[in-house]
Amino acid sequence: MRITDKMALDAARVGQSRAVQQFTDASRVASSGLRVNAPSDDPVAWSMKVRHDAQIQRMNNRSHTLNRAGGDLDLAESVLASAGDLLEEARSLAVQAANGSVDAQTRANMAGQITSLRDALLGFANTRGATGYLFGGTATATAPFTAAGVFTGNDTAVPVEVADGVTARSNASGATAFTVAGGRDILADLQAFATALTGNNLGGIQTAIANMEAGHRQLVTAQVNTGIGAERLHSSVDVTAAALISVSSARASETEADATEAFTALSVTRAGYERAIAVTRELLQVSSVRR
Repeated sequence: MRITDKMALDAARVGQSRAVQQFTDASRVASSGLRVNAPSDDPVAWSMKVRHDAQIQRMNNRSHTLNRAGGDLDLAESVLASAGDLLEEARSLAVQAANGSVDAQTRANMAGQITSLRDALLGFANTRGATGYLFGGTATATAPFTAAGVFTGNDTAVPVEVADGVTARSNASGATAFTVAGGRDILADLQAFATALTGNNLGGIQTAIANMEAGHRQLVTAQVNTGIGAERLHSSVDVTAAALISVSSARASETEADATEAFTALSVTRAGYERAIAVTRELLQVSSVRR
């Protein structure tokens, strides 16, 4: 069969079209750095990319939540440390007031100091963080302690995911820190101490010494437990960050192009594209001459 000019030209145009497509694909890969941009590029790699994207999103969300919760636990730990210092100050005043040489007026003056300490402690107990009130359990939208010192919150844990299928408590326990659930109702003890000072009640003042010591131990225990919880969340953030790097690396290996290979392919396909154009141009010139 004789190869006509039209047949040769048609074949050249098909070759040119293929060269254009190869050059276009190589240009896209080289410019974007991505080998897989759509399911049609590599169905298996695309499926893995979709799965890894979901994992990356989940890990980013987890890190955000853990950082917020960990920050609130850090704040709660600091607040409990300050509350403990306040109880130490109250105990020191109780020891001074229990001295038999202290007169009624001096003790009455001390009552004002204790009332101020109680008000400060109430402020600590009603501290707010990034996720709401720190010591109200799941009732984070309202202050957990009333002005009278009544606890209106709960001791329910707020769980946060630290790994797939694993959760940890993300909130401090205000109940065990400040109320009788932890051993002493500290706000009530401070109020009773102030009342004993105002009434010049030596027995009540002596009782306050023991109560302030117990309250201090209670706050220290709560502080330690809160610090342990905060460290657990911070460690989980580090583990999640390491896992995120691993998943991101796997995603990149499946979808991203090797730079050297990409630009080599671009150079080769450009040369092929230019040759295809030259062949088509030459055939057109020959065909024109024959006519």
